[in-house]
Amino acid sequence: MSKVLKTLKGLPAEAKEKINSIYGNTDKFYATVYLIAKNEHLLQEAKPAAWEQKIRTVHAYQGMIRFMLEELGLPGKDIMADITSDYLEDYVNFREKDFGMTNEEFISIIKRIS
Repeated sequence: MSKVLKTLKGLPAEAKEKINSIYGNTDKFYATVYLIAKNEHLLQEAKPAAWEQKIRTVHAYQGMIRFMLEELGLPGKDIMADITSDYLEDYVNFREKDFGMTNEEFISIIKRIS
């Protein structure tokens, strides 16, 4: 278990309740932020059609998540950076994480963020 995931598991009850209301639990929160970071990286690498607009959308969601964390008194920027770092570490070590989350579940969570 990564350091940031341990931190998320130890959050105060109020913060966990807010995260759980949007994401289901802290594991799904971690998975969502991880997958958003992965999407950002893949867009930057592949540069598909309209990739710049897609990157702006990714950044908007990252901003909304960071804002929610900071409203809870948490270091949003640091949490987001740590999860992104976990993704990049997995990427350079050729590890593929399976969070057991369907695309539909991921999209449903994304819709609840905005």
